[in-house]
Amino acid sequence: MKVNATKEQVASILNDYKSNTEIDPKTGELLFGELPIILARAEIMSNIYQELEKLVGESASGVMKRLGKSYGEKFLDLITEEQEGLLDDRELLYQFVCAETQAIGWGCITIEDDGKQVVISSKDGLASGRTALPKGGRAHSMDSYFLGYFEGFLSKLDNESYFGEESECVGKGDGQCRMFFRKNP
Repeated sequence: MKVNATKEQVASILNDYKSNTEIDPKTGELLFGELPIILARAEIMSNIYQELEKLVGESASGVMKRLGKSYGEKFLDLITEEQEGLLDDRELLYQFVCAETQAIGWGCITIEDDGKQVVISSKDGLASGRTALPKGGRAHSMDSYFLGYFEGFLSKLDNESYFGEESECVGKGDGQCRMFFRKNP
């Protein structure tokens, strides 16, 4: 199965964010329903990665991946609570993830699942990879956070550990971002 989000699905999620987001007058927090959120420029992931890389070298990729993995796991829990029946229809779930990813500005993605592996691609690139381009690009992928995010999401979804690898990244000059996820042997 190959899944993309429709414009209507993306608009629905974006409208949900718009109509359910407010600032708590006591704390100054931006809330989506009861969930605190932060709106930031897409460049922030690229900046965090690059600064972390200065501090810890090549380990930056592993740190970003671990941060993403934790959030991917938590995101599945959040949508399970909010979207009844979504876990019963994998295609609908993938469409929701595609729409959510686009609505929050990470990028337009396609999810392909043949039962053996899941391929997530973004022909225009994910946010952090795109922001690395004006800075001269990188020798390696910039999307460690997203790689971890989808690993965590898929692992939690199937109760099996997934391993992901990004074969292409616009941040290193490729034409698209493309990630492959397989269950760990």
